[in-house]
Amino acid sequence: MKKKIAFIILLMTVFSLTMSAQTKRYGLFVGGSINMMNIDKSMYYDDSEPYTVMGYNHYTQDTNYTVSYLPVDGATVKPNGSILFGGFFEYMASDMVGLQFELLYNQYGYKLKGTVDQKNIADDQVNTYAYESNLKMSNFTAAVLVKIQPVRYFSIDLGVQPSYCFKMTKETQKGPFHKNHVYDSKNEYNTLNVGATGGFTAYWGDVFFAARYTLGLVDVLQKKTPYNDTSEGGDGVIKYTYDDVKSRTSSVQLTVGYRIR
Repeated sequence: MKKKIAFIILLMTVFSLTMSAQTKRYGLFVGGSINMMNIDKSMYYDDSEPYTVMGYNHYTQDTNYTVSYLPVDGATVKPNGSILFGGFFEYMASDMVGLQFELLYNQYGYKLKGTVDQKNIADDQVNTYAYESNLKMSNFTAAVLVKIQPVRYFSIDLGVQPSYCFKMTKETQKGPFHKNHVYDSKNEYNTLNVGATGGFTAYWGDVFFAARYTLGLVDVLQKKTPYNDTSEGGDGVIKYTYDDVKSRTSSVQLTVGYRIR
């Protein structure tokens, strides 16, 4: 009987200590990210404009009219940068373990550099242009993190980060020519992405600094392929197909924020 009473007292003590250690905080943060995307090589093309490879336009009723995109030769994929900002709610169940919920605006993307060879169908002359594209996916993002805080001034953060892409833009520059394109969300990219994220946070009073790496788990881009619609009623009009391709996002995020007690 005494053992049972002692065990109950021990449980009540642990429970009361845990409850007394519970804290709730919220705050804001701002920072920047370095973004990269692992993309399929079928995406190494200049989609800033289609070009004619044979025939004339469909108004001539030439059924041989086709359109293709220019391949980018010697293409290299590099990271790009962006800003991010948001807010969070933190619930610490004890001095060492807690949860953090975040809502933020961030971006994913990449840069691609190379050259394109464009052929003039009138005289077969080939012109080579330096080519660069900069793709950015703008997202509303949520994050759910488990916080492990072995010491007061430092925590390890692990969790998941689902995001919704509401706009994707691609700036392209071929030689002296520049073009900006806003993509059609229904066809050219998947609006939903889910990432695994992890990092650490260092605290200095109510100010904190956080570093985090996020790896996307969803292929977010689709390859746009033009074709000549020669079916009945198609009238040689150029249409497009969309195929999923390998396109996983990754991002390193650095933020500074303020935690309100």
